[in-house]
Amino acid sequence: MFGFLKDILGKERGKKRKEIVVDISELAPIWLKYNQSFTIPKSEEKTESKTSELVINKSDSDFFGHEVVREFYDPYRQIFESQKASEGYMKLLEFLDRYGTCPSIVTVGGDSEGDELNTVSRILEGITLREHSVNVAREMLKLLKETYRDYENLIPEALIISFGHDIGKAPVLREGGAYAKADHPILSEMKLKELFSGVEPHWFEQALEIVREHHGRMKEQLGQLLIKADSRAREKEIASYDSELKLQSWDEWFDTKRFLEIILPEINILKGQNQWDALSFGSYVYLQPDLVYNSARKLGSEKKIVDMLLLKISNKQEVIKKSVESLRKADLLSPELGSTKWGRWYEIKAQWLNKKMFLIPVKISAFGVLPHILEERKEGFLRKIEKVSLTEKY
Repeated sequence: MFGFLKDILGKERGKKRKEIVVDISELAPIWLKYNQSFTIPKSEEKTESKTSELVINKSDSDFFGHEVVREFYDPYRQIFESQKASEGYMKLLEFLDRYGTCPSIVTVGGDSEGDELNTVSRILEGITLREHSVNVAREMLKLLKETYRDYENLIPEALIISFGHDIGKAPVLREGGAYAKADHPILSEMKLKELFSGVEPHWFEQALEIVREHHGRMKEQLGQLLIKADSRAREKEIASYDSELKLQSWDEWFDTKRFLEIILPEINILKGQNQWDALSFGSYVYLQPDLVYNSARKLGSEKKIVDMLLLKISNKQEVIKKSVESLRKADLLSPELGSTKWGRWYEIKAQWLNKKMFLIPVKISAFGVLPHILEERKEGFLRKIEKVSLTEKY
């Protein structure tokens, strides 16, 4: 876990949110006109059924009810109706209204997102599923307008995947059954199918695919926008937890000089039998990708940056590539990488061992240390290296 996050998580989050119980008939004016099939018993006809009451988290009450309809449905009512998406969409919002007070992250059962974001899970547990869904929807609409000139017809699908992509996190869908321990995207897809049963928009199959695959590699542009909207929402949610945390673009926070200072102590240090993270030879220091990744994360931690690239393990390769690109912009890489490559295969030849490795060559002058000082660090196997040369992988 990032060191600064440990400190932040140690602070008191505050008192538990107060919950109030409101009779559903009192909420009817907000949403009944969109759900004509629903009936509400008169006061004298009330039963003890749990369905006649709705528990609402007081601090979340602005997000749903008439507010969410006014923001995410009323302006687009005609488009939703023309695409036959109104009924299912209202059912989706009702589901979140009823079951969305749970945490926005699943920390039990081996959920893929919960495993990836374990370093900030305690922060995200304080964000409800309803809050997160609204945050994603707002970011999605912004991205939609930035990406498409004629975006209006995409709004229904965009909002449905925004509000629907995480509904599988609701505990009510995870209580028993064959899919109790399934990843939340699978449960979200199953629930959406149920909510839209009988009335499916023409793009619904694509929407289901996006929801199912939203933690993987996405080909559909709308799916890519959902991933970006989700990341932006998460970054803002984490940053809002403490004023010391910062939201900045990569180029704003990535300090090349400090990055190389973090790497410097690791050059020519033998770790175990013939193991090393950085090797100097001739005019270059050859870095292993893991060292580049860990150094970028350490730099982000020092600067108290909230960046989903650094928080998600699945973004490891992208973090390495962006780090290399920052070094390229500063003209600190070997010409062997050209203008696009982020590493090459090299053969390390020693007296009694030849080894092929994928490495990132950085100019030795970038570290501000005389080469002979780095050479003096070498021990054992590192002293036996005779040549480092480009090679094919096999």
